[in-house]
Amino acid sequence: MISDLNESIKELLTKRGLLDPAEVDIKFEMPNRGWSASISKPTVNIYLYDVRENLQLRGTEWLVTRDENGKAVRKKNPNRVDVAYLITAWTSDIADEHSLLWHVLRTLSKYPELPRELLSEQLAGQEYPIRASTAQPDGLFNNPSDFWSALDNEIKASINYVVTLPLDTDVAFTAPVVTTKTIAYRPPDADAERLVQIAGMVHRKGKPAEGIPDVRVVAKEAGMSTLTDARGLYAFPRITEGKHTFQVLVAGKKVHEAPVVIPSTSYDLEF
Repeated sequence: MISDLNESIKELLTKRGLLDPAEVDIKFEMPNRGWSASISKPTVNIYLYDVRENLQLRGTEWLVTRDENGKAVRKKNPNRVDVAYLITAWTSDIADEHSLLWHVLRTLSKYPELPRELLSEQLAGQEYPIRASTAQPDGLFNNPSDFWSALDNEIKASINYVVTLPLDTDVAFTAPVVTTKTIAYRPPDADAERLVQIAGMVHRKGKPAEGIPDVRVVAKEAGMSTLTDARGLYAFPRITEGKHTFQVLVAGKKVHEAPVVIPSTSYDLEF
């Protein structure tokens, strides 16, 4: 993932920043004294110095999807990780060096989100946008003198560049969809009562994975109705056991009726 990010940043600087690879090198090596002594032409160094979780974007929610075989997959949303770079420019002339560094700063500042068409390999298929912050005062790089002393090199003007990546932990659980929940309780000085909650999907005929959103489902005998959500799912939180007639109401279409027995293994309605 990080190597793909490196390539994407390089693409951004060459294609959007118009840095000519024949004139300017873009390197990701550690900028120590030995490295700086070896460069032979103007160079932009993009050094990865820190990786840590972005706690502000940490999500605790789980994403639940449903496949065509009636299985539910409960998957943890990805963590968000800040990848921090220190960007420096290296030339034989200080004026050229400052000009090159400013050009890089201007280019990166134009793109708080990396363009999708420039993303490489694993990054290209990410659901989340790849956001970046450039030269922010609350960046991670706080002690430049200590950093350059550790590299045995002279202090250089630098840009702090932080890119936030999704980190998929591959934590997922697969199980049959729970369609019936029965709750039995006994009020004081009364007989036990049973509450039945059911859930199903309204889907297109022959396409059980294609739910239809914003459809009204009516339980005729119970006098209850509800709307399907964006995935075509509906639920009745309290309905009696036994035989029911469910109606599917779609604007401009004939009312569709279906017999439903509660409890059942499925309450899907084919339309």
